[in-house]
Amino acid sequence: MEWEANWIWDRSGEHPRNHWSCFRRTFTINSEYEAAVLSISADTKYFVYINDELIGSGPVRGWTSEWYYDQYELSSLKKGKNVIAVLVNHYGIGTMQYIEGRGGLIAQIDFYHQGQLSGQLLTDDRWKTVNHDGFIKQSVKMSNCLSWAEIYNANRFDSNWGKLSFDDSAWTDAEIIGPYEAGPWKTLIPRDIPHLTNEMIIPKGVLSLKAVRPISQHYSVDLKPTFFPGEYDCNSGKMMQSYLVTELHSNQDTTGVMTLTYDAHAGAKWEFTLNGEKYKTQNGKYEKVTLRKGANLLIIDVGGFFHEPTMHLAFTFSEEIKLKAPFSLGEYKFLGFGPFYATTLLQIGKPVDLSIPEENEYTQMKQVTSVNELEAYKKWAKEIPDNHVCTDNVSLLSIFKEDLKTYPFDFQHQNMVLANQSYTNVTPKENGDTEYLIDFGKEYLGHIEFEVEAARGTIFDFFLFESIHHDGRIEHTFSLNNSLRYIAKEGRQIYRSFIPRGFRFMLLTIRNLKTPCKIFNIKVDVTTFPTGNVGTFSSSDYLLNQIWEISKHTVRMCAQDTIIDCPAYEQALWTGDSYNISLMNYYTFGNYDLVKRCLRIISKSVYRSPLPESHVPSGWQNVLTAWSIMWMMACREYYRYTGDIEFIKEVYPELKLTVQRFQDFINKDGLLEISAWNMLDWAPMDTEHKIVTHQNALLVDALRQTAYLASIIGEEEDETTFLTLSEELKRTINKYLWDEEEKVFIDSIHENGSQSKTHSVQTNLIVYLTNCAEGQRRKVIEEYLINPPENFVQIKSPFVLFFYYQALMDLEKNEIVLDNIREIYGYMLENDATTCWEGWELIEGDYSRSHCHAWSAAPTYVFGVLFLGVKPLEPGFTKVAISPNLNGLKWIKGSVPIPQGKIDIYCKDLGTYVDLQITLPEEVEVQITTPKNTRMLINGKRIS
Repeated sequence: MEWEANWIWDRSGEHPRNHWSCFRRTFTINSEYEAAVLSISADTKYFVYINDELIGSGPVRGWTSEWYYDQYELSSLKKGKNVIAVLVNHYGIGTMQYIEGRGGLIAQIDFYHQGQLSGQLLTDDRWKTVNHDGFIKQSVKMSNCLSWAEIYNANRFDSNWGKLSFDDSAWTDAEIIGPYEAGPWKTLIPRDIPHLTNEMIIPKGVLSLKAVRPISQHYSVDLKPTFFPGEYDCNSGKMMQSYLVTELHSNQDTTGVMTLTYDAHAGAKWEFTLNGEKYKTQNGKYEKVTLRKGANLLIIDVGGFFHEPTMHLAFTFSEEIKLKAPFSLGEYKFLGFGPFYATTLLQIGKPVDLSIPEENEYTQMKQVTSVNELEAYKKWAKEIPDNHVCTDNVSLLSIFKEDLKTYPFDFQHQNMVLANQSYTNVTPKENGDTEYLIDFGKEYLGHIEFEVEAARGTIFDFFLFESIHHDGRIEHTFSLNNSLRYIAKEGRQIYRSFIPRGFRFMLLTIRNLKTPCKIFNIKVDVTTFPTGNVGTFSSSDYLLNQIWEISKHTVRMCAQDTIIDCPAYEQALWTGDSYNISLMNYYTFGNYDLVKRCLRIISKSVYRSPLPESHVPSGWQNVLTAWSIMWMMACREYYRYTGDIEFIKEVYPELKLTVQRFQDFINKDGLLEISAWNMLDWAPMDTEHKIVTHQNALLVDALRQTAYLASIIGEEEDETTFLTLSEELKRTINKYLWDEEEKVFIDSIHENGSQSKTHSVQTNLIVYLTNCAEGQRRKVIEEYLINPPENFVQIKSPFVLFFYYQALMDLEKNEIVLDNIREIYGYMLENDATTCWEGWELIEGDYSRSHCHAWSAAPTYVFGVLFLGVKPLEPGFTKVAISPNLNGLKWIKGSVPIPQGKIDIYCKDLGTYVDLQITLPEEVEVQITTPKNTRMLINGKRIS
């Protein structure tokens, strides 16, 4: 691909916030052509139309310096005039999938005749552009990890803008940024995976119909631009000392309720002062407050430690309250005071100071009770623009509400979810808004699409979530604004959301309904990595079959343009998660290209941080040490399952660099000592220290694995070096991290040099799996794993269960594995799970933070190994081991993907002997092992 086109943009600047811009170019085809290829990319996302037909969207996530572009063969062009139209959404902020670059679009159509280039259409200043103001910019982020929630007013922009007949003469000319290597995009590289699927799914049913009344006023204030100006990242560790101030103007003395909400991870102070009266509250708690007639001074302490410095204020009084910023000459609602102190701390390997100094003026301002007293701090005041304040926060309106009445509903209310031409007729309620609860039957990730007939100004609010308890309580999750607002134009209309969302349940609330409306259908256009339904498992145990299915569906929903952790909250490529998920994927779908893409993207993070980052590519720069190490191990596993030596050669420089970087963190005693995020499990392990046992043990194994990769590409000197480092570290672990008196590997060494007194299953599990313990110590750990002592910290996440199952299978304790799977995953199924949860213990009354989390889909891998017994003996399955084991079941059957196709296995206990049938590609050499003392009939041939 030879780029001739320029990057172009509109006049909104480099970092417009939640910006949607339209670009158009008409062109005429006079001569004959045999092929036309469109190459296109944008920052951040594009949607491209040819003659008003959606052709595609993108690009896939990547590092800004290596930006991806897409190509499409255009088959719908016609002789004469045509038009290409592109909608570009620029975030203006970083997310956990994107690093802020700058707004831009580049596109090029190459026409070919008789195999030769015969013409081109290029982005330049002849393209027309305009802001698409149907998208409301005053929105909130869907979470601290994602981009902006979608708020669309169908009355504010002509929906025909993509048609050839549309008059764009009033639009402005685009501005040229520069050639394809201009701006932050140093290199443009072609998309390395297929486009995602488009699979329409309709809901399974309407569950309830209510009249509801939301809290009367709400304001979601983005504090970051005011207190961290010029910072476009998504970094956690934002520490500040600041206040948010407004005056509440009331026409009378009145009493009402008020609530503050922050991101769930916020270390906020939850303090505010109203007319001098001090309040100490908590997330989402209703506080009863009193206003006097006239102005009431509200001062909210927004100091603390934040991932996403956004504060949500909501209240209900008997009348509407007007907000006005003190001292403001304009119509601003809020003032920010400060920051008296502000910093962003990065956990990337070096120590960070988490203390916040108490600045004098910040402390003194706590005593302010009037506007007159506030005058002394006026120099700290900053007006907060209204475009940083959202009053259309659908999540707040859907959570903070009053249920006025629950209605019985007949079958016509189900029409909206039926795959036919029927519709649901919705009439205005005598009081409140109309709310439907809709169940899609499973968790999905995709774009909401709906068709309605409504009066102009009717509001359709879609609030999406994952779980409902048996008693009907919804798990809302305050940190997730998983929503869409659509403001209807007059008549019948179809809308497909531009932002994909993960959910199972939908609250559809219809507001401003003055005349009846019709809902014809509601769907979700599911977008996942395209793959065949290759991996299968079924057996005589119905519960295990269900567990396999929800695990497989979890892996599929978390296969996007990278592996992601979860569809709802983050949609992020977490490095450590992807180690486990890759192995699960190998046994379900065999998406080797997707895994390779993930490993490649992770590798590039070493050029921004000392070690491979915890999640990439992300506006949150962070190192989680165990995750960095698991990337090294994942590269070895990828080669084991694919035999792709060329990729190992490609990524080897980053592997070697990572080893060298780890050497910089080896202390005088020979142990890995690092200040970073030390999480392994959601459990009270004693790992908030610089010397952590499980990280040292994982590094031992990663060095061995990297030494092996060095050997296969002829780097013998590196192989020797890495093996030496591994053995030295192993000896040091046994010298310093073993408690001889307690006969256990400790969690950590404290900064004063003392050994941790905390003993955990997790630490000893990792030491065991990495073969760091030998002889009697190994025997001791085996007993800990088989019978975990009650005083040990127990495993609390399915992520660590994955490793636990591996260890137990190595110990031939299959019955313990299956009992644990039946208990943990059976509990999920008992509570209506259709995908695997991130955890299984109640968190503030919720079942789990995430209800679709691919690190939890361990049964897909376990069943492929424990029941079907399929493992590669040689890289790429050129030689395979198959050792089926019924494990007490009557029969099992399944398929395992391999690069050459798949392996089909059927195994049944016939009483006298076991019938085993195996089908696999001819070119694959097989080594079959049967259980001890079992007579087998393999493909009709009796084996004793």
